[in-house]
Amino acid sequence: MQQYHFLTLTALLAGVTLLSSCGEDDPEPVIIPPTESGLIEVDGGGAAYPNTAFIDLSKGTQTSVSRDSWDLAFATGSEFKVLINGTTGAMASATGETDINAVSTAAMSAADSAALVLSFTNLEGILHVDDPSMPLSKPAIAAVSATEASNEVYFLSRGASGVDAKPWKKIRIIRNGDGYTLQHAAGDATDFTSVDIGKDSDYNFVYFSFENGVVEVEPAKDTWDISWTAGTSSTPFPQATNGTLAYFFQDLIYQNIYGGSAVSEVLEEDIAYENFSVQDAETLPFNSTDRLTIGSNWRAGGGPSSSPAVKEDRYYVVKDSENNIYKVRFLSLTKDGERGKPSFEFELVTEDL
Repeated sequence: MQQYHFLTLTALLAGVTLLSSCGEDDPEPVIIPPTESGLIEVDGGGAAYPNTAFIDLSKGTQTSVSRDSWDLAFATGSEFKVLINGTTGAMASATGETDINAVSTAAMSAADSAALVLSFTNLEGILHVDDPSMPLSKPAIAAVSATEASNEVYFLSRGASGVDAKPWKKIRIIRNGDGYTLQHAAGDATDFTSVDIGKDSDYNFVYFSFENGVVEVEPAKDTWDISWTAGTSSTPFPQATNGTLAYFFQDLIYQNIYGGSAVSEVLEEDIAYENFSVQDAETLPFNSTDRLTIGSNWRAGGGPSSSPAVKEDRYYVVKDSENNIYKVRFLSLTKDGERGKPSFEFELVTEDL
């Protein structure tokens, strides 16, 4: 995991001043003010977009993690819910069975197998992915019931969107006190492995990899605001199930809805980026429930004769968990022509003087 720091001179000097003002008899903690402005080149990893980058605007930092470093995300709040890795195009399907040894991928029909491949031709795909905008509201895996016999076995396709395909798994998740027990096995195995996974309230999720066990992925829930990644998205499509087509998309921007971030989009024709103030922020409709408020809206798709590009007619206002308000403007989609390295500028919004 890598972190990149972009602290401004103003923030550093303020921190030094506070530190020097605290004597040996003064127990007051040193408070470093939020970063006032900066420019971040996202560490998406390059043209193959292998990373998810979590960004903390108040510190001007980012943390990049390989998209395929995890398989399941266990919610740490009061609910018992588990997400699959949408950043790899993972998909899951309930089997109707509760005995993990009683099911096998070898017995799946061709149609059932095809339903767990994320593609533009899979019209049932939306049924097998977490809701792209509000994943805990409609996860592919049903909420884990307190009644153990109610928790089904699922087939899990671990995704092959921009990553190397990994063997499918069959999984079953039950409650274990305040935590979870995960049963998992290869698709055609006749025995399984059992792993206990506890909750950690400092984080939105506890992440699990079938190869490496519990792994670090996103930072603590109050230490990041937005993230850049490739991942599962959706679009209206009448022919698809529920009128919605699930598909894989590069350059998504998530906001940390489970950690307190809220976002609003502003058009330049309404308020110019340079003129935006705290007073303007008070009038905005901040969205704190849809993690795709920015999503793909910051960039235009390419075509036969054009490449994707940043939309220059808009910017975003991000309110973090500490109620710091930042305006964020995307500047580029590439670096030296290479995808996976977009950049943006950000500035703390302050009172007009």
